[in-house]
Amino acid sequence: MKKAADLGAADVRVVLVSQIPVQDDIVELCMPPQCDGYGQSANCPPHSMTPAEFRELLTGYDCAVVFKVEAPMEILLSDEKDSVGRLVQETAAALERFAIELGYPASRALAGDCCKRLFCNDHERCNVIYGGGECRNPEKARTSMSGLGVNFNRLNRVLGWQASGETDEGAGAMGMMVGMVLVG
Repeated sequence: MKKAADLGAADVRVVLVSQIPVQDDIVELCMPPQCDGYGQSANCPPHSMTPAEFRELLTGYDCAVVFKVEAPMEILLSDEKDSVGRLVQETAAALERFAIELGYPASRALAGDCCKRLFCNDHERCNVIYGGGECRNPEKARTSMSGLGVNFNRLNRVLGWQASGETDEGAGAMGMMVGMVLVG
């Protein structure tokens, strides 16, 4: 938890995997026009695992470390949000490596947003799904939580966090992006 804070997380919580809300219909939020990441990377639908496969994966874990990165809503609702998305992806990846170093070799990080837009926007296509090659950013890019069916709003309620839009939306209103590491 200290490592997450050191990496820029505004808050960090440990949650039992049984408390992670996974819903099949959440993946619909990843489809156009809501998200331009659909079909663009190996870490987003339809190329990532399905919610059913993710629920099965969760049976191999007991807990997850969930962290949030806060930013002004004016940034999260603009093109500048990619800098926050990159921070969440990079923090999740760093926490995964840290958990592995601590002796949890099956740890696996997940994060918000589409890795293609965040790390490979200057490339026409994802190297993994279209080039048959390796990920260009394996040290940073992680699977989209929404793409796995994680219900962001319900997860925030489980953690006692207020999701974007649930607070005063005036000048200076804050929002968040979330990442997690399944620890195992």
